[in-house]
Amino acid sequence: MNNNSMRAWIDTIILAFYAIVVGVVVGCASLGFLWVIHWLNALLLNTNDTGLYAQLEETSRLYLFLMPVIGAVVVSLIIKYGVAEQRNYGPADVIHAARLGKGNLSMRVGLVSASASIVSIGSGASVGRYGPVVHLGATLGVWLAQQLKFTQDRRRTLLACGVAGAISASFSAPLAGVVFAHEVVLGRFGSKSVMPIVIASVVATTIAEMYGNHGALFMLQEINVANTWEYFLFALVGAVGGGLAVFFMSMMYRANQLAQRLPVSTVMRALLGGSLLGVIIVIFPQTFGLGEQVIRDALMLELTAGVMLALVFAKLLATSVSFAAGFSGGVFGPALYLGTMMGMVIGLGVHEFTDAASSPAVYGVAGMGAVISRVIGAPIATILIIFELTGSYSLTTAVMVSVVVGGTVTRDFFNQSYFFHQLRERGIEPNESEARQSLRQMPVSKLMDKVPTVLTADMTLAMAHSKLIAHAIEVAYVVNKNNQLLGQVNIQKFLEINDEQLMAQPISHFLSEPPVILEADMNILETFPKLKNFVGVNIPVVTDDASKQFIGVIHESKLANAYLQALDKTQRDEH
Repeated sequence: MNNNSMRAWIDTIILAFYAIVVGVVVGCASLGFLWVIHWLNALLLNTNDTGLYAQLEETSRLYLFLMPVIGAVVVSLIIKYGVAEQRNYGPADVIHAARLGKGNLSMRVGLVSASASIVSIGSGASVGRYGPVVHLGATLGVWLAQQLKFTQDRRRTLLACGVAGAISASFSAPLAGVVFAHEVVLGRFGSKSVMPIVIASVVATTIAEMYGNHGALFMLQEINVANTWEYFLFALVGAVGGGLAVFFMSMMYRANQLAQRLPVSTVMRALLGGSLLGVIIVIFPQTFGLGEQVIRDALMLELTAGVMLALVFAKLLATSVSFAAGFSGGVFGPALYLGTMMGMVIGLGVHEFTDAASSPAVYGVAGMGAVISRVIGAPIATILIIFELTGSYSLTTAVMVSVVVGGTVTRDFFNQSYFFHQLRERGIEPNESEARQSLRQMPVSKLMDKVPTVLTADMTLAMAHSKLIAHAIEVAYVVNKNNQLLGQVNIQKFLEINDEQLMAQPISHFLSEPPVILEADMNILETFPKLKNFVGVNIPVVTDDASKQFIGVIHESKLANAYLQALDKTQRDEH
């Protein structure tokens, strides 16, 4: 074994060790996050998770109303003084860090966001716990990489390890954790990243199971698809679920837009939103917090179809209001809730016509998969989560049909996922290749050269001719006294002029328009469409189109070299 091979083996062992560390830390953090939420519920409502909604029925209406009002104000203050950008963070920021942000996340922001999410859920906000845990897990992985001064690629790997650990610890689904980290966060599968991510995912699952977290939310009695013809109905569930997911995402977006346009302070917006949420909770206590017990009750047929249908609309409104009010949390939990209720309603409707159909719970799980996969943009991870938690091939095939149909039918509506929508609202394109991302992040000024010879408009043709020959320049750029680019001249045209009177004319009479002009605020990726039909050596650069202040040139060879380097880096990262 040569030195390079030995060094590669040592690096692999070191990375595997740190993946174990991330798995342990993130597994414990995920359990701790859930434990604090349960502790807060017990403190505020004097009950445990299984008795939460029964206790809410007995709780004072005024107390129920005030909980989200006070919680909204507390969360707004946490975000205002704890986060510089004064906004909530979540999986969209993890995707940005993994694909565009060089694998960097702030530990302070991670802890503040987790705290805000705990207060949000504990005070009744209709948000999920999985998004905050994913962000926290990624932050912990990045923090370790930063302390070890790892390279950008290794930071991204430990970030993905944290994501996989968070998902696997939450669901006891290690395979789903691995796929989610690649499918949603990294956006690709790379041979270098698979091994550490698998290790972190398995370790986090082991930690979760050691402390009794076995993904009990989906633990159902043995249920299977009873008839082949029901797959047509599962396709229908998928189409309805996809439509519900699109409506859900659109509703959250519109509610946020409306809240941002209100001419009030952040605290006042929180008060208004918290008050509206309080009214919803008083009318529909089942929308309080995570709603996991309500989902269990629905799957066990303890709720009527009418109640579940009403809860779909109530949860849509409660979740939209929660995010508009500034509460912090995820969208996975509400999507799971909506999908289950919708699927159960369809399943119960089918049973009105025939008793030969599968259990309504099959339809509930199929609906759950359809809505979740569309909201988070992870169809494969969604299918694997349900398979790992049910162990039923038959049930998984029903989910596969609903997920595929739901995604296909609604593909052209809204966005690939709510996370992608959030990023695109910030002007970030998450689906670009790494080479394009690298070129998009590179400013024109980085490749620009200063021009040693510039002609001025008051020069005569003879003066310009002498200067070009002296400096061996084929094409020169002409500016006015304010350094504004007026045009260019070509020495080949000068050689064709023998008339002395013409040679005494100002050069401004002989200018031609440069075929391409670049602006300083462009990135390299933006330049390529402009160069489609360009033939030449260099391209002039101005500050902006309005002022046309001439500041330099870019040689075509440098643009080609930047493109080749970006491709080469992408290939190295993928192996």
